[in-house]
Amino acid sequence: MRKLIIMLLFAVLIIGCGSKMAKKETMNALSEARAALESANAKISQLESDISALEAKKAPLDQEIADLTKQVEDLQNKIDTRCKK
Repeated sequence: MRKLIIMLLFAVLIIGCGSKMAKKETMNALSEARAALESANAKISQLESDISALEAKKAPLDQEIADLTKQVEDLQNKIDTRCKK
């Protein structure tokens, strides 16, 4: 009798706490979420690459702006000095 009760408790424990399979809808949602994550990670990598390329293009343009600003200031000074004479 005691052995039977222990076996029944053990059986209930195994059946009640056993692994449960996820529903098909849950697995589909998980697959879709993983695909979206991979797509987002690829987009992030591509955008980071674009940022790097744009920053590389920006540096010479900033220098060109600084050079042109200096030229404008030099020309303005020449105009001011010649007009005062």
